[in-house]
Amino acid sequence: MMCEIEMLEKVKVVRNLSNLMAVALALEQVPQPKPQPKQSECSKPLMIIGPSAVGKDTMINRLKAKYPNVIYKLPSYTTRPRREGEVDGMDYYFVTKEEFFKLRDNGELFGIQEYNNNWYASNKKRLEESLENKEKITILNYNIETANDVKDEIPFYFVAVLPPSEKALKERLIKRKTKAEEIERRMENSIREIQLIHKASYIDFRMVNDKEDEAYNKLEKKLKEIYPQLH
Repeated sequence: MMCEIEMLEKVKVVRNLSNLMAVALALEQVPQPKPQPKQSECSKPLMIIGPSAVGKDTMINRLKAKYPNVIYKLPSYTTRPRREGEVDGMDYYFVTKEEFFKLRDNGELFGIQEYNNNWYASNKKRLEESLENKEKITILNYNIETANDVKDEIPFYFVAVLPPSEKALKERLIKRKTKAEEIERRMENSIREIQLIHKASYIDFRMVNDKEDEAYNKLEKKLKEIYPQLH
């Protein structure tokens, strides 16, 4: 059986949107080592990464709904406008750019990134406080660039979620009421992110979000192997 590195080397670099599904499926089929959880691993925060509109928030919300006393999503700070239905302090901490840069300059943030002219980051102290409760699993939702930046600073368990096809990703962007002129740019960003995910050997688990229920069940099964809090 090919090791993960050998398998990944055979996956061609994505050059256009039509290759998206083939790469995503190939990555999902990479053999995953059987986990042997240790106490330190069980207490790791969980970072779910993937392109915009791939369904990360949906999976996290389903986990929160099923395990309300265990799953805690650490809200990020963002300067982007609040979307319909989002709650300040639960989905994100919505701040002005001036407030964001003040927190940054005070050294209170990590995982700082700019995306579509908006800034995102998480609060170091809030993460440390959440990890004090060993009965809970702290989840963060970021892109691969941020994961690359923090992987050596904070020991996360990394899960990468990939889209099944170009068409599916475009449909999700449209459903989110993304402006037409932004869709092509976001698709290009998604290709770049998948290329980086392809290169990231530190990722613990990769999966394709094709059918929502099947994808969620696959994620839940994997997390139960790592986190005894879910039993």
